[in-house]
Amino acid sequence: MAEMSSPITWIASYPKSGNTWVRFLLHQYFFGQISTSADIDASIPDVHVRATTFEGERIGDIMLAKTHHRLTSSMPYRDRTVGAIYIVRHPCDVIWSALNYTRLISTTEVAERISPEGYMRNFIRLGGDPLYLQFGFGSLLEHTGSWCSHPTLRVHVVRYEDLRLDAGQELSSMLEFLGHTPDPERVSAAVDASSFDRLRSLECQEKVSGISSTVFAGGASSVRTGRLFMNAATLGRSLDEVAPGLDELAEERFSWLLNRFGYEPRADLRRQRSNAS
Repeated sequence: MAEMSSPITWIASYPKSGNTWVRFLLHQYFFGQISTSADIDASIPDVHVRATTFEGERIGDIMLAKTHHRLTSSMPYRDRTVGAIYIVRHPCDVIWSALNYTRLISTTEVAERISPEGYMRNFIRLGGDPLYLQFGFGSLLEHTGSWCSHPTLRVHVVRYEDLRLDAGQELSSMLEFLGHTPDPERVSAAVDASSFDRLRSLECQEKVSGISSTVFAGGASSVRTGRLFMNAATLGRSLDEVAPGLDELAEERFSWLLNRFGYEPRADLRRQRSNAS
């Protein structure tokens, strides 16, 4: 186990951006196959779960750890922070995933009363989920800017979409950032073991078996109702399915992020395709 003084490279992201997937990829590269999701929290701890017993496995001189905190002088273990892998995701997909998560952690009665349009408009207006703001994570723009615009901290940015396109390449880039030469066979094995279907299967297996997890929120009832933590790996889904104009509203609100990380506005692309047809 790592000593309490181990320097930390964070796996950082705004909630619902792919943090869990990256933890699985890195664990299965460095530490091998997992038996339960508890292995993840033992090797790459979640600061929101184990803030007072914060230990993990060493990778060279550092340990990896998960956070959704903004990068501020008061964030936990700021004095041990030496770097970060920051995961960014298209805001519209974050909104879809956050809506699913809100339903997941709610009772069935409450979940059925949540208005998708109301939730999405509120997220866009506030710049984030009210619960995330309450926890001090800030808005999506505040969070991303705090990590990715820091003048001195070493930060490696991973786009969720690029991870979906070529997880092996993105994992290799993360390993190089961490100072390791990627082993192609281990990279391939880690990617295969961390596929969406495998993680979803593990989640269902643990919940049906009654295994308590700090990684997969929800219980056995969420399997029966089809509301899962590993829900749909949403990619490119339009908010306009819920109400026309929501894509454009979201992309105006989060335009800085789109421009900074090379996302083409989906609302513009849809208009172009509509005009062409």
